[in-house]
Amino acid sequence: MNSFQCDFLKAIKDIQETCVDIAMCNNTEYNSKEEALYSVTYDVIYRIMELLDGYGDDKVGRIDIVKSSTGESLKENPNIELHDKIVEYIKEL
Repeated sequence: MNSFQCDFLKAIKDIQETCVDIAMCNNTEYNSKEEALYSVTYDVIYRIMELLDGYGDDKVGRIDIVKSSTGESLKENPNIELHDKIVEYIKEL
């Protein structure tokens, strides 16, 4: 693997570890396992979107995802911040 790939995957690992640590220290009383899982996965997904937007790890920087078959960019037209938009799509409890 190249250094960018290693940095990206390490950043993902760090996100997972941070979110698990936060969840373990969280005193929130959930009514079900489902609520707890939505909470943790929300945090992980949101932080991954932040990583793609260029927040969170200076070694990784801003990342664009391009659909190979069409050349469409996930981040253009309009130029969006994925971490701002994702909250409209995923459930947080």
